[in-house]
Amino acid sequence: MTLQKYRSILLPLAAALLVATAHAGDMAVIVNAHDTALTLDRNQIRNIFLGRISRLPNGDAALPLDQRQNSPLREVFYTTLTNLSAAQAKAQWAKLFFTGRAVPPVEYASSEEVKRAVVSTPGAIGYIEKSALDPTVRALLIETY
Repeated sequence: MTLQKYRSILLPLAAALLVATAHAGDMAVIVNAHDTALTLDRNQIRNIFLGRISRLPNGDAALPLDQRQNSPLREVFYTTLTNLSAAQAKAQWAKLFFTGRAVPPVEYASSEEVKRAVVSTPGAIGYIEKSALDPTVRALLIETY
């Protein structure tokens, strides 16, 4: 078997193993609590986080916020919501960036930092552990992993 064939088999297995070994819990996709009129379905959220759409339904710019690279929650988010590994999603963003079509999500070191950024940045959308929810943010979607 060639190295490329091994990669094509091992990369998805490694991603699945990482997701399976992450602690089971709930993840919330969040926006600012004051954005009470904003609603997004799972497909719209996926498209925002893959750079396919750049505007919210109200016309405002959508600003996706990511957890830090190599974060187990980031891997769970992308695998669960987009059916891509975080690395595959990052590669997709790189293509968009280098062709001048989009800027990748800003990365934050923790759910607390994502939450603060969502509260202070118009159009921001992020994901955190459900246990980190508080009155400053509103969950658009809650996924169990």
